[in-house]
Amino acid sequence: MRTNPINTLNHGSDRAARPARFAGRPMGHRILGMVGAGVLFALFGCVNPATESPLEGRERLVLETAFKNIDLRYAEAVTIRSISIAGMSALTKTDTLLDITEHPTRVALRYDSRLLGEWAAPPENDHEAWAAIVANALQRARREAPKLDDEDPERVLAKFFRGGFAKLDRYTRYETPQQARNTRARREGFGGLGVTIRYDKGETYVQKVHEGTPAFKAALKAGDHITHVGDTPLSGLSQRAAVTHLRGPIHSRANLTIAREGAARPLKIGVVRAHIILPTVTSEREKGILTIKISGFNQGTSRSLGKVLAAAEREGQGDLHGIVLDLRGNPGGLLDQAVAVADFFLNDGLIISTKGRHRRANQTFNASWGERVKKTPIAILINGRSASASEIVAAALRDRGRAIVVGASSFGKGSVQTIIRLPNGGELTLTWAHMIAPAGFNLHGHGVIPAICTSATEHPVAEMIEAIRADSPAAGTALGQALSSRHAIRTNPTLAREQCPPTSEKPKEDREIAKYLLEHKSLYNRALKDGGAAIAQR
Repeated sequence: MRTNPINTLNHGSDRAARPARFAGRPMGHRILGMVGAGVLFALFGCVNPATESPLEGRERLVLETAFKNIDLRYAEAVTIRSISIAGMSALTKTDTLLDITEHPTRVALRYDSRLLGEWAAPPENDHEAWAAIVANALQRARREAPKLDDEDPERVLAKFFRGGFAKLDRYTRYETPQQARNTRARREGFGGLGVTIRYDKGETYVQKVHEGTPAFKAALKAGDHITHVGDTPLSGLSQRAAVTHLRGPIHSRANLTIAREGAARPLKIGVVRAHIILPTVTSEREKGILTIKISGFNQGTSRSLGKVLAAAEREGQGDLHGIVLDLRGNPGGLLDQAVAVADFFLNDGLIISTKGRHRRANQTFNASWGERVKKTPIAILINGRSASASEIVAAALRDRGRAIVVGASSFGKGSVQTIIRLPNGGELTLTWAHMIAPAGFNLHGHGVIPAICTSATEHPVAEMIEAIRADSPAAGTALGQALSSRHAIRTNPTLAREQCPPTSEKPKEDREIAKYLLEHKSLYNRALKDGGAAIAQR
């Protein structure tokens, strides 16, 4: 059995998987025939995988894979013992008669004060032995605790991991097989039609048809009411159930029944499903300014951005005065996509480096020779929900003197997660490194501080915008004052973040300020200098 690690950077996390080009090699996983009696004992006899139940065996393999990767890859040293005890203790909330007691040399499980099992405590990081203890304890607890036995086994595992990870960082998490399938679909794509649906009072409508997809070629339209997939009526189904019927294996056929406004009778439309990657890049061009909105970083992001930039070249780059790269509300995604996006705008040199406990977590990512966009001024918009991969792009272009940053301070998630596929189809998302910007600034907790802050209180944005709209000299004065204030505290990132707090707002003023700076070269050049990295922390 092999694990399949993928490097991702997702806030809150936003998708067989293609590992990022720098991801660690899949690690081999050894399945033990039995756990040695000298290591692990139970009151009612040795825990022997040869006699374990199928459920206990499956859970042991899931736990063993998770524990092994945590021991080897987690960014900081932790003990598998502490995770195991915390996870089992969390399950006692399902049935308060259950009790886990820990001693230096043993672990005991009781139900209503009656001893169910007692195990000799193995070494703190013996992932195989601790996995066997937890799996066996779960089996014994189910026999005696009706509330636990009534729970779906996947929910029980999820509760165990949630409790076990409580003292780890907030981005390390377990996803059930169903959750993992949905996450992989967002990250890597899925078999589908190419529509965004609107779900309203139990009915499913087409909200948007994406260009070039099977739905587009089949002439589906926004507003179409999808009443049936094959012989299955969608009316009354949950949104998740409706989506499940619309998606399916690539190259499979979905026979849709459509109620369309103006049509005398329902339409029968057959659509052959294809590999759909959710669109993350949109753009618009106005008066020489190209605004590119990136909503996330999935497998198709850099390819989509390349198409937008190629179209801009065809339309005549000489007429392009600047680019606004809008990353507001972008929670992150795949690390290799963040690197590829930054690479479009850099000729060479450092994009990001990562540091962690595992030797493969210490890596450097450089731009390839020859940027796609040369000399064109760039402004980046961020806010408090711009995280991870978004922060990589913003920090890289800022630190390399390639872009100015406008908006509110970013989220400050400077960590890298690797995704481990587990034997049950679930996934372990594990923090294994922290991100260091080109200037040596640790992004974790600080994030990216804008050169022009629109969430600050000491420089009223309203006055600045009024001057910008009037194209008054006062606009340059106001922007200059904001830049001077930013430059004065650049060696104090904590204070800088306090004075420019993260917010979830996406004010239209951000774009107006960005466009004004792009159109006024002297101000733009000053912003590149004064709005650089706060401090180098190597």
